[in-house]
Amino acid sequence: MITVRIGRHADDSVAELRISGHAYSGEPGHDLVCAAVSGISFGMLNAIEMVLKVELPVQMGKGGFLHCKVPQEYTEGLQEKVQLMLEGMVASLRSVAMEHDKYVKVIDNKTY
Repeated sequence: MITVRIGRHADDSVAELRISGHAYSGEPGHDLVCAAVSGISFGMLNAIEMVLKVELPVQMGKGGFLHCKVPQEYTEGLQEKVQLMLEGMVASLRSVAMEHDKYVKVIDNKTY
């Protein structure tokens, strides 16, 4: 199972994102659930870098591991844009988890 953990600050802004595991919903290399989670997470992190010119610190490892801790030293306007894009990523990952709850779990204290 893929586990997505969202850490938040007291104001509900995204502090960090941690993804680990594999979906195993299909043959390795043909697992559409895993591909969806990877595409959403890497796509949005790349979009933040390309569109906002902000390179978030990311750690990657074995077992589908991805960790991103969001720095707080950005200007207020830039922080708002980064947060908006991250919330879009979280919403997309939640959508995948709702459709494929046997394979993806999102742990996030924020409710919508």
